[in-house]
Amino acid sequence: MSDSKKTTNFKEQLNSHYLEQHLSVAQLQKLQQLKSSRKKSNSHRYIASTCALVCISILYLSFFHSHDNHISKQIAYNHSIKLQMEVLSPDYKIVQNHLSKLGFKLVSSAKIDTKEWKLIGGRYCNINGKVAAQLKVHHAKTDSEYTFYQAKLSADDIDQITDNEIYVDGVKVRLWREKGLLMGLAF
Repeated sequence: MSDSKKTTNFKEQLNSHYLEQHLSVAQLQKLQQLKSSRKKSNSHRYIASTCALVCISILYLSFFHSHDNHISKQIAYNHSIKLQMEVLSPDYKIVQNHLSKLGFKLVSSAKIDTKEWKLIGGRYCNINGKVAAQLKVHHAKTDSEYTFYQAKLSADDIDQITDNEIYVDGVKVRLWREKGLLMGLAF
């Protein structure tokens, strides 16, 4: 007999054998129970995965909030110790030239309107382990001095910054990101 005829014959026998097989009523009931319990198990998995996702989201958001709080505390501290400005000038270019080790260019912020806010001077400070600019600004409408911060943080750190405003040790700190920089205003 040829190999192809043996193969066909074997396939036919195998097919015939399995077509003759039947499940008993007890076996069918057991399979249906397994299917039902699997559906319940899947719904439990769905609920568990949803709960896990909610928990992860809460942790993720609280991490962002705590990250903002950490930076806000540093800004509030720098503002409270009221160190003298290293350079006094109302010109950002002059302050930039003096603070040449920043590693970034000082930028004007859309939230700090130059018609209402006047630069007094600047100095170096440290925010989140990075050299930052601490600028003293005067607000004409309130006739008050504020401290304006700019820092170049890592992409991960800057992405975690949310626009917010909080009080830290009696200092109001407003945080935002703009033009790739962390911006902070303390008063």
